[in-house]
Amino acid sequence: MSKEILSFIGLMSRAGALITGTELVLNGVRSGKVKLVLIDAHASENTLKKITSKCHHYHVAWIQLEVGADLGLAIGKPSRKVVGITDQQFVKALKEKLQKCQA
Repeated sequence: MSKEILSFIGLMSRAGALITGTELVLNGVRSGKVKLVLIDAHASENTLKKITSKCHHYHVAWIQLEVGADLGLAIGKPSRKVVGITDQQFVKALKEKLQKCQA
């Protein structure tokens, strides 16, 4: 994952467009506040299963970041492995950036 993407995730954090932490993200998914979930590649299997199951049930998209992309470091909270993006415009911009990186 490019530094540009990680920097953009940090920008979203500073803009207040993220919910961090497994339980808060799960609550955000249930309430409909979270539009997209990002999961660190180093998240535990239990966390991955809980998040992806809840996202599937509530029809919320999720992306597991590749190894080497430290999600917690990008948002300034090294221990975090899950974030939920609450702003649809940021979700759209992030997806566009991710497509450009894959092309």
